[in-house]
This record gives sequence, C-alpha cells and structure tokens, in this order.
Amino acid sequence: MTLISQVMLRERSFYAMASLLRRGEDRLRLSDLAGMAFYNLWRRKLRTSLTILAVVIGATLVALMVSLGAGLQSFIVDQFGLMVPQGVVYISATEGFSGQGGSPQEITISEVEIPQPFTGEDIDKIRAIDDVERVDFSIIVPALSASPQDSDKKYTVSAEAPPDYEVKMRELVAGVHFTEKASGECLIAYDYIDTFGWPSTEAALGKEVTITVGKLNPYDTQTKEFTFTVVGVIQKTMNAAQILLPTDEGKEMARYYQDNPDVYTAEQPGFFLQVKATDAALIERVAEDIKDLGFNAITPNEILDGINDVFGIIQIGLSTFGIIALIVATIGIINTLIMSIYERTREIGIMKAIGATKGTIRLLFTIEGGALGLLGGIIGVIFGYGLGQMLNFVASRSFLSDFPTFQMSVFPLWLFFGIIGLTTAISLLAGLYPANRAARLDPVEALRYE
Repeated sequence: MTLISQVMLRERSFYAMASLLRRGEDRLRLSDLAGMAFYNLWRRKLRTSLTILAVVIGATLVALMVSLGAGLQSFIVDQFGLMVPQGVVYISATEGFSGQGGSPQEITISEVEIPQPFTGEDIDKIRAIDDVERVDFSIIVPALSASPQDSDKKYTVSAEAPPDYEVKMRELVAGVHFTEKASGECLIAYDYIDTFGWPSTEAALGKEVTITVGKLNPYDTQTKEFTFTVVGVIQKTMNAAQILLPTDEGKEMARYYQDNPDVYTAEQPGFFLQVKATDAALIERVAEDIKDLGFNAITPNEILDGINDVFGIIQIGLSTFGIIALIVATIGIINTLIMSIYERTREIGIMKAIGATKGTIRLLFTIEGGALGLLGGIIGVIFGYGLGQMLNFVASRSFLSDFPTFQMSVFPLWLFFGIIGLTTAISLLAGLYPANRAARLDPVEALRYE
C-alpha cells in the first residue's frame, strides 16, 4: 500500500476513499460519498448546527403558515358544505351596465342594459331544460332585527326563506325541521341561545321570536312585526345570526319590504332564482344550458373553486416569511461550504492525487449541501407540526370550543414531504457553486496549500 493510502486510512475524514482502496475499486459508491459528506459536516458541529438552524427556522415558518392556511381553508369549505346544497344552480337576470372600472368612456342610451327581473316565460324556459327538477325563488328576507319572547331588546338577524330541501340539509342540535307548508315556525342559529338568554337548546324550543321588517323606501318609516315559534336549533356555523323561515312567510315579508304584493309570484319571480338538478353530477351541464338562455349562472363547485384560489394566494402570502428565512439559510449554506473548501484544500488535493475526478469532488460537496437542507427540513417540519398541534390544543379549549371539528392547523401528507423536498432542493442548488469551485481546484496547488 502506498504512503498516500496509509495517510488516507489514518484520516477518518477519508474513510470512504480508504474503503475504495481496500476494495480495489476505481470509483466511489454513492453511499461512500454520503457517509463522507455527513462526517465532514459533523467535524464542524457548531458551524453545521447554526447553518441547519437557519434552515429549520425557514422550514418551520413555511410549515406552520401553510398548515394554518390549510386549516382555515378546510374549515371554510366544510362550513360551505353545511350551508350550500349540491346539485343547485344560482341564477340571476342579465347584468346591467355598471359604469364602474376602466377609463371614462362615452356611452349612449342604447348601450345601457338595465337589469330586468325574471318573468314567468323565463321560468318556463328554465324548467324546460333537461334534468331540471325544480325552480325556486331565492328569498332573502330584509329583516331589521329579531327579538326574543318577553323582551324589548333587538338583535341583528340574517333571515332567509330557502326551499325545503335546503332547510332539511341543515344539521340541528335540537328540535326538528319545519315542513315546506309550515306556518309561523322557524329554525334559529345556535348562537341565539346565549344571545337571547335561554338556558339551553332544548329550552329554546317552543319560544317565540319576533322579526321586524321595514320598507325599501328610505322615506317610509313603517315597520311590521312577524312572530315565529322556534321548532329547531341549527348546529353552530359561521352564519351566527341566521334564522330560517318558511317560504310563504318569507314571501310575505319581502312583499311588505318592497311594498309590492305581486313580487315572488309566477308573473314577478324576482331577480334571483335557484335551480335544482335531478342529479348533482349533471349540474355543470344544466348551468351551461341556463347560460345559453342568456342568464348568469353559478354552481357551488364554481364558488368553491374561487374560494380555493383565494386561499392559494393567502397560503403563498403566509409562507413568504418562511421563504425569506430559507433564502437567508441558502446564503449560510454557501458560506459554510466555501469555508469548508478553504479548510479542506489539502484533503481535496490528496483525493485528486489518488484519482478522484472533478465529478466525484463536485458530488461530494453537493451532497454536503443537500444534507444540510435535508436535516433542517426534517427538523423544521417536526417543529412546525408540533407548534400546529399546540395551537389546535389551545384553540379547542378556548375560542374554538364551539367548533370541535375545526383544526386551526392541518398538516396534509404532501406538506411534510413537500417542505423536506423544498429545503433539500434549495440546499442542493446552494451547494452547486461551492461544489464547482472545489472541483476546479488544481491538485498540485492544493497539496502545497497550508
């Protein structure tokens, strides 16, 4: 064995190269290089630890921020599913000219499209579309306030009179759903139990709620009160001030508000309708057929797509802080590897002298860079997951106790592997410059280096 080989065997940093000589092989295995890379990093524990710490901070921030965005997105989507039925198309009459946005332009009266309500003929056309099961009025009751029984206090309210199939999809914590032909009954949101001062959801059943409705005309100060009996309490949702009413009462209240006894009839169905398809799988085609008639139509899936797009942007924004930290960590990785090159110049010279190629040297330093990112990513994901679970624990026992299924932080499987892959990839890229620099070292000059 040559003198160089004996030196190599005595140097633990070159155990892989020594192993190569013992096997009589002419090239290093990847496992040899990986072991050598990890040992080289371990020789400078403090510097390596600080570099990995920078990666950990970035990975933790990205993991935590994205998981918080995913948790909120999951909650919104779940709440949407509780409140919006599938297999329904929401439609409105043709949009009018808004005159908003863009640069000023001259218009003529002929270019102005005034919004028009639906007509009975429009409804007939919609009903004639294949796979349309029913067409219903979309009634939002313009209520001023709601008051509990035996109280003069008034509270905000969001009153609706949806079709019976939409009423039945609401999950109740007490009571029953009212029927399509019910009169004088209502379902109230869970939050009204405390607001109205009732001791429990069961105690709310049979109580009366008075809803006050005003006039559309701002100069008409008349109001009218409508009294309903609570027959059910809706499971807690984001719409904390919701009261659902029977369709007939909703129409009556809307007619009073508009001072128009003919609205929400076959002749004057209003500006908004909702169409139920015979099968939820056919809803997209039904929506396209409605659009072909010249009406605006949107499906729950389209609304969800919009929600998901918004949350995609939010998650990118939230993860920006972590990305910035990873960029700083990248600079640290480059600095660590360049310092390592200066310290190991003679070692690199010896490796080249015994036959290590530029590719071998380049791969060695690239692996060292990737190892920093891999370790930092793994630790960062673990920290991010742990912090997320701590937030879930605290939130579930405090301000989110009414939403037991809501997780503030959600860690999908792709997030674990995605962040580890991201930090590793960034570190590999960061290691390219130092790796190329090490590969270009002249072995003769390197051996002279002190």
